[in-house]
Amino acid sequence: MDAKRVATFLRAVSHPTRLLILEELSKGVKCVSDIQEILEIKQANLSQHLAALRSAGLVDYYRDGKTRCYYLSKPDLVEC
Repeated sequence: MDAKRVATFLRAVSHPTRLLILEELSKGVKCVSDIQEILEIKQANLSQHLAALRSAGLVDYYRDGKTRCYYLSKPDLVEC
């Protein structure tokens, strides 16, 4: 077990907003604007949370034009 990876994972899931993001993504792919609207948070704040989740390897995204659409990269680790 890599302690640094485990610590990154635990930090990523230790924030309530990140848990809500993971819960929404467990329902399917969501674009940033969709997540922002559902959770009623500012885009800058959402971007920071998504970056932490990406760093932990829990989410990833693809581009749809200028929009980023996020999905769970390891759905087996995130069962809500």
